[in-house]
Amino acid sequence: MTPKTVLDLATGERSIRAHDTLTLDVPRDFPRAGGVFTVADGFRASYMAIAGRQVVRQVTPRPLSWRAEGETCLVARTGNGLRRLRHYRLCSVEPAAAVTPPLPAAGTAR
Repeated sequence: MTPKTVLDLATGERSIRAHDTLTLDVPRDFPRAGGVFTVADGFRASYMAIAGRQVVRQVTPRPLSWRAEGETCLVARTGNGLRRLRHYRLCSVEPAAAVTPPLPAAGTAR
């Protein structure tokens, strides 16, 4: 499948991510600036809500390929290996045109 470009809304950094990168829906009470979202054991999420209280809830990660262009979601920062703890960043899924293959270095053959 085709990789997707995501825009990190905290840093403004764009990155190309694999179609199977894990994503989550953004909770209504998740702060848009400076929020830290952590998932333990693949389903137990923890974050500080806008109201200042710690929230622990069950989540179901979905692959990035299921997200629509322009959609805002939480995208896993860490790789797809088996990990007990993952951090997620607030991101926007960029249009398909934003994915461009890197240009070959000068003097190299294809």
